[in-house]
Amino acid sequence: MTHMLGIDLGGTDIKSALITKDGSQSETRSTPTPQADPSGESAINRLSEIILEYAKEHSFEGVGLAVPGLVDNVNGIGLYSGTLGWRDLPIVSALEEKSGKKVTLEHDVTAIGHAENRIGEAKDVSSAVVVAIGTAIAASVIIDGEVYHPHPAVGEIGHTPTGNDRPCVCGLSGCLEMTASGGAISRNYKALTGEKISALEIFNLASKGEAQASELVNEFMDTLSTALVFVSALIGPDVIVVSGGVSKAGEDFVGDLQKALDKKLSIHKRPLLRLSKLQAGAGAIGAGLLGWERLA
Repeated sequence: MTHMLGIDLGGTDIKSALITKDGSQSETRSTPTPQADPSGESAINRLSEIILEYAKEHSFEGVGLAVPGLVDNVNGIGLYSGTLGWRDLPIVSALEEKSGKKVTLEHDVTAIGHAENRIGEAKDVSSAVVVAIGTAIAASVIIDGEVYHPHPAVGEIGHTPTGNDRPCVCGLSGCLEMTASGGAISRNYKALTGEKISALEIFNLASKGEAQASELVNEFMDTLSTALVFVSALIGPDVIVVSGGVSKAGEDFVGDLQKALDKKLSIHKRPLLRLSKLQAGAGAIGAGLLGWERLA
């Protein structure tokens, strides 16, 4: 067999693909993530269906699974996911029982960092930070060419305080991901206008001068760039890679963020901001590559 099945369970969609040892992907699919599922039961059922559907048509060694939040990858447990609402979910044993396949678990943004480090925009640099901006926001730290993740909460920059007072699912108020994430900017636009549209649509409206969209995008850029100042001061990365759904906003997004960041840096090393070319597939690719390392 020449493939691993990589799956990235997101707050909105489940991305899946067959992944080779060199990170090439095929048979890519996107499946809606079950909502209002704090027990995780619906997610487990949906994931097992995906695995079994692939198994009907393809051979693969095992499954690399990436999920948001805090994970215990040794024991295969989803410890906490603010995005999905579960706690202490023994997801690996449940999936192995239902699918008959070997499964390994990892934090989603750590998996994204692994993909960027191996085959993406962080390849061949000494230090990098990969910031995944989607339904929520988190980061993966790469030091001396290796993903640094010594405990489950490393990289959870989304739950750090900012100047806003919006309540967060973690129990605090004012967390970064309540302003600087795709999910947040969509929710905040709806709160202002009553209209629910995607983050990408809001960035497009802002580029055309629409007032409410511009207000939120300016707040987004200001808040995120401030967070990246702290990242730059502490780690001094050569590169910051922007990944996740919001990265589809394109080079203008990265250029605007670079300008906002440069205005706030003084004595610090200025990181180069790069846009992920792996985009939505990074989590599934990273999960698949980790599957090759752990299961094959």
